[in-house]
Amino acid sequence: MPTTQEKKIRIAQVITRLELGGAQQVVLHTLKGLDPQRYERFLIAGQGGLLDDEARRLDGVRVELWRSLKHPIHPLWDLVAWSRLAGWLRRNRIDIVHTHSSKAGILGRLAAVRAGVKAVVHTVHGWPFHDRQPEWVRGTYVQLERLAACRTNRLIAVSQMTKDLGLRHRVGRPEQYEVIYPGSDLEAFKPATAGQRREVREEFGFPADCQLVGMVACLKPQKAPVDFIRAVNEVRAPEARFLIVGDGSERQAVEREIRRLKLEGRVTLAGWRRDVPRLLPAFDVLALTSLWEGLPCVLAQAMASAVAVAATDVGGSREALADGANGRLVPAGNPRAMAQALSELLSRPDERSRLAAAGPGRAEAFTISTMVQRLDRLYRLLAERIS
Repeated sequence: MPTTQEKKIRIAQVITRLELGGAQQVVLHTLKGLDPQRYERFLIAGQGGLLDDEARRLDGVRVELWRSLKHPIHPLWDLVAWSRLAGWLRRNRIDIVHTHSSKAGILGRLAAVRAGVKAVVHTVHGWPFHDRQPEWVRGTYVQLERLAACRTNRLIAVSQMTKDLGLRHRVGRPEQYEVIYPGSDLEAFKPATAGQRREVREEFGFPADCQLVGMVACLKPQKAPVDFIRAVNEVRAPEARFLIVGDGSERQAVEREIRRLKLEGRVTLAGWRRDVPRLLPAFDVLALTSLWEGLPCVLAQAMASAVAVAATDVGGSREALADGANGRLVPAGNPRAMAQALSELLSRPDERSRLAAAGPGRAEAFTISTMVQRLDRLYRLLAERIS
């Protein structure tokens, strides 16, 4: 606890938009967890996210939601956002800027330099470049990240795989990086009771005793939700039902694929839900079909809920899941391999229970308190260096 003579550290978290995603939850958890006696806390984000109201309710946090900070690349709006952010950081005498996501990461770090902010931190929740992009697109993003890294004091990678990928592309230097796993509110995720399992199934019109496979994800290309539907079509468990919790730009493509494969009676789209801690523990298996990742928070949430997991082997997923020990990992972009993993887990209850039982102990590495403690140490170290 700082003394009354100590100056509070003025820290601004910057993110493009407060959607229902892992990066956004990390930002809000960090702001809640930082000691208000030590920090003056600020949040800058674009308008229109599903978590806007939750952000406004943060006690003691000054929240700025700007129309000019948008997710799609737009040169005019991006210039406006950069200029406005630089002026705002200068006027508010911010000590540390901490950016999240690629768009806010580029604009926020360049604005911090313009404003003369002495300590700049960026969390890489997932790189904007990946092997499935055209070479010129990937190369452009790599160059932008290299440029921004030159103006960053510390790069936080959400997994060792994320750090390794950045260094392979010569983004930053090894000494700039620190791996800090994203924290989740795991106290909210507990194994389901029999009544909870039955209640969730009845809510969506599923048989009370059916096996239930769920996916919790934004429906965007990164998460490959159409691959999930194609995997469902090949799962050898005719009585199983499938629930997708989330929404996004790929929803129509998912709906088309459901109709094409005549899966209307087996797959339900729940849309965005705020009661994931109630729904997820009721699954028999959580599936995730991502094509690339940093480290998805939903893996830790499923483990804390004692739910077996089948996920694609991308990004930091293997840092949460050990294949065959507390989950199953399959190649990305391979719906047939996912279908086989799901079929095996559904047909082998003892194996499924063994994997699920190993989850809660492993999930402890991904708590909010662990994440905030490590961020607090980093912020204080940076503050000492610039004082």
